[in-house]
Amino acid sequence: MSPQEARDFLLKHKSYCNFPLPPYFDFQPLLLAVKDALNAKQNGASDIGLKQAANFDSVNYVLQTNKDGHYAWRPFSLIHPALYVHLVLKLTEDANWQLIKDRFTSFTSNEKILNASLPREAGEESPSDTAETVMGWWNDVEQLSIVKSLEFKYIFLTDISNFYPSVYTHSIAWAIHSKDVAKEPRNRNKMSMVGVAIDKTIQSMQNGQTNGIPQGSVLMDFIAEILLGYADSELTLKLNQLGIEDYYIIRYRDDYRVFTNSKEDSETIARQITLTLQELGLQLNASKTSSSEDIILSSIKKDKLEALALFSKSQWETTIQKSLLKLVIFSRKHPNSGQLDKQLAKLSKKLESKKTIKEDPRPIISIITDIMVNNPRTFASCALVLSNALRFIDDEDEKLALLEKIKNKFKPILGTGILDIWLQRISYSIQPDIEFDEPLCHLTANVPDVNIWESDWITDIAFKNNVMATSVINRETLDSCDSVINESEVVLFPYDVDFEEDTSD
Repeated sequence: MSPQEARDFLLKHKSYCNFPLPPYFDFQPLLLAVKDALNAKQNGASDIGLKQAANFDSVNYVLQTNKDGHYAWRPFSLIHPALYVHLVLKLTEDANWQLIKDRFTSFTSNEKILNASLPREAGEESPSDTAETVMGWWNDVEQLSIVKSLEFKYIFLTDISNFYPSVYTHSIAWAIHSKDVAKEPRNRNKMSMVGVAIDKTIQSMQNGQTNGIPQGSVLMDFIAEILLGYADSELTLKLNQLGIEDYYIIRYRDDYRVFTNSKEDSETIARQITLTLQELGLQLNASKTSSSEDIILSSIKKDKLEALALFSKSQWETTIQKSLLKLVIFSRKHPNSGQLDKQLAKLSKKLESKKTIKEDPRPIISIITDIMVNNPRTFASCALVLSNALRFIDDEDEKLALLEKIKNKFKPILGTGILDIWLQRISYSIQPDIEFDEPLCHLTANVPDVNIWESDWITDIAFKNNVMATSVINRETLDSCDSVINESEVVLFPYDVDFEEDTSD
């Protein structure tokens, strides 16, 4: 991309927020208003108090999401728009963008290491940027892994433990400018150096912390790739020094697939990956590290293999309730599996095609709720099925009572803001003033004086009161939504296409 193309791409709503929200959320007007306001300033974000942001907590808005229904958490961040846009503008200045492109040319010079996880923009045949990325994963990771079984005997699988929260922000400047240059005393606070600007801006988002980068945007995924690309190049140097030549590595973000023809080479490369990551303050995840001679089956995730056997076409020729119970059984063994989203989309399609059902919809709704409780990743997909199941409840008051029971079911569980958002998506056209705890729901309900981001650090009053007041809710889209969620709001591909988002931990 050119600098302008990259800037336009990163300022899109779906680049700013790459986790699923209902279609009436649209952050792009706010991002563009911030961009215009910052461009009108002589010194950009510095003129609105950028240096003060690090003194404030909760500058970003964080949606805590539960990964397993129990004690595993993943925070998704809506980065403060002023800091997000400042970073995009800095990154895409002509000289800075050219430097970053040059660095990636260097990072990818080793043809034996494939970086398969750079953000992608949708082509004409892809429904979205996310779908394009998922297709890239399927082609460049899973399918290529199978192809590599023709050349190699062993596969070594591993990933980085707790990657995003563990990133040492100073190491981003090392990756762009080299460690020696970035660590020179005269350069450590030089904001004209793009690596330093990234480092300092991320610290400003996190109360001055130097550990961790926010999750939830394409921008941060891209910055992660700068660091991981640097790790690829450092690993290449180590392997060249050791004379290791017979290997191939596919890296998708923090996941590694290492192909070799000897166990000794596998162990050597594993050690060198470990050493490379340790130098960056990162470490491998021992619980997700394995080695195998069965490259074909090791190339495909276990949940996908089991889903291929379990969810045959005959699966969808039985009752809705029996289909859901099969999903419950599968989810107990493979919680939060990407396969659940695919099968839920198929089930929703089946429900959507029916004008009436012979089954009582209430047990169906109860089972869907159970899947949500134990598989928080599926909130959006379950909401899709739930909205179709509620069609068969004729009484509007009963629908609302069932939604209230679902809300109450989740009260003891923390980190259900995204669930609230999708329940509001279903209920809004029936009863728009149902109260939800999630602040983003308050924006939808037009509750006055809701502040998602901490903006007291902003010294420009007009910027704080006017630009930051730009609505992130498209009222026209909201008013056009009925209580049944459209498949296009949630599903990346038509339900019968064999791609699924399988790229998370």
